[in-house]
Amino acid sequence: MPRPQKAVPEYKYHVSGQARVYIQGKYYYLGPHNSPESQAKYRRLVGEYIATGKAPSDEVHQADMPITVADVTAEARVWIAIKFATNQTQHRRYNNLCTTLDDEYGNTPADEFGPRKLSELRDLFVASGNCRKYANTQTRSVIRIFRYALSRELIDPMVIVRLESLESLRFGQTTARESTPVTPANLEHVRATAKVLSPTLKAMIRIQAATGMRPSELCRMRPCDIDMANDDAWMYRPAEHKTARLGKSKAVPIIGDARAAIIPFLSRDPEAFCFRPAESMEWYRQERARQRTTPPGYGNGRGRKRDRGGLKGGEGKRLPGRHYNKDSYRIAIKNAAKKAGVPHWFPYQLRHLAGTIVRDLLGVEAAQALLGHSHVDMTEVYAKLSEAKAIEAAKVAPKL
Repeated sequence: MPRPQKAVPEYKYHVSGQARVYIQGKYYYLGPHNSPESQAKYRRLVGEYIATGKAPSDEVHQADMPITVADVTAEARVWIAIKFATNQTQHRRYNNLCTTLDDEYGNTPADEFGPRKLSELRDLFVASGNCRKYANTQTRSVIRIFRYALSRELIDPMVIVRLESLESLRFGQTTARESTPVTPANLEHVRATAKVLSPTLKAMIRIQAATGMRPSELCRMRPCDIDMANDDAWMYRPAEHKTARLGKSKAVPIIGDARAAIIPFLSRDPEAFCFRPAESMEWYRQERARQRTTPPGYGNGRGRKRDRGGLKGGEGKRLPGRHYNKDSYRIAIKNAAKKAGVPHWFPYQLRHLAGTIVRDLLGVEAAQALLGHSHVDMTEVYAKLSEAKAIEAAKVAPKL
């Protein structure tokens, strides 16, 4: 009986001193064993094989082939998996960039990928409907992928010099659309939305309005992360936050309405997340049952309704997560705003609202401290859209 073929072909040493990989009856020689070039070529070939199920169509001897853009992205994917292991948004974005590079320039020698090709790629970002700022961000991220290849000694340093010579798209000097500035949430719209939210989601917007914290920090709150040593001001110290990678700590004061909102969620396991989608789902289910007009013995009862796939009791449906994330939180707010009949708003606008009001009443330094910004310039971005109406609303905010 033949030995079963391994799902992932191995990177192996050959007596010639070269690395090689065996794929569907062919040996692919990759260059000096353990060299960065041979490892990048190995990852590219194996990636192609796993994606297509077929042996690569290149020549058997890879050692004499130059490092291509596809080799750069294959090496970068390993770095992406480690660096952005806890940031799925960035993980997906960088992997999508690698896929775009493979599709457009995969067979191009990496040393020939210069500012002209990078400009063409940026034009593709703009043509896809991205705004100017995001097109610039994507372009810088491509350069970052090549910079990692430089750190792995796969490309010549002059490649980075040439790529960085491409100027960013400037305001008024490009056909790329401009992004719409984020405005503070309308407090009356927030209050109307809160009326149709579950107690869990209502508590979340109360806390965010009172503290101005980021949605991702709010969603990951746990009782063990709240320091209650000082009864005058509890401090929430998130285990994960945006600037943690820079070695900075963050503390969010939990006082007033924020404390009143969080108290019902502290009587659970200290390590458990405070805000669970399953609890909101159960509350909505109970509300529908309470408002039901059909007698209990008629129609669909709980557990008898079939989903679109014909499965009983919702089998096969995606289970709710252990906690809300920024996307599920945003979608829940969007649906509730629609149900309440108010214009759509999203959670980050609560952060802008808090920053704007605090800046107007106490100054930019107080807003900077509350929002946890390292630089005052970022606080000014959040607070520059102040209006007289927001100041009046601050007299009764953030009670919902």
